[in-house]
Amino acid sequence: MRNIIAFLFKTCLMLFIVGGTCLVLGQLAGLLFQKGDWIIKSWELFANPTFIISAIAGIFGFILGYFPKEKANEETVYSSDEVSEELELVR
Repeated sequence: MRNIIAFLFKTCLMLFIVGGTCLVLGQLAGLLFQKGDWIIKSWELFANPTFIISAIAGIFGFILGYFPKEKANEETVYSSDEVSEELELVR
């Protein structure tokens, strides 16, 4: 279940970032080319979907905080002594 929520959170987060980028770039283009219609149209196209997706991402992130984190396998976790020994061998 945690993996599904994490996937949905990451997907919504990426969509939110893309939507926000499109919103800002559309408004920036309107400013640079002095086209007020572009600024308004950019807001109308991207604002509501971006805000909705950001709210959904926030909800998924909140829910994700209630799931316990997965524990790493002992083979993948290094103690500081092992890392120090490997660094000494490299030198």
